[in-house]
Amino acid sequence: MDGVFHSDTLNELAGALAKAQAKIKGATKEADNPFFRSKYADLPAVWEACREPLTSNGLSVVQMPVMDEGAVGVWTMLLHTSGQWI
Repeated sequence: MDGVFHSDTLNELAGALAKAQAKIKGATKEADNPFFRSKYADLPAVWEACREPLTSNGLSVVQMPVMDEGAVGVWTMLLHTSGQWI
């Protein structure tokens, strides 16, 4: 993908992300993987682990589907209430 991958400045987003990461705990591994006979953290568990630390620091996550050279993917953006993004 061609293009710009962040806003012109990142100072407010970077500070908020550092605060959020200090609060994020590991996601609970409660989903079963029978092939490897193991447990893993599914997407809802990961989201539950990071939702409050992100939102309380003015951060949000947006995902949009994309096509690139025939491949389907997801473009993920981290947004801050200041308007900064990456």
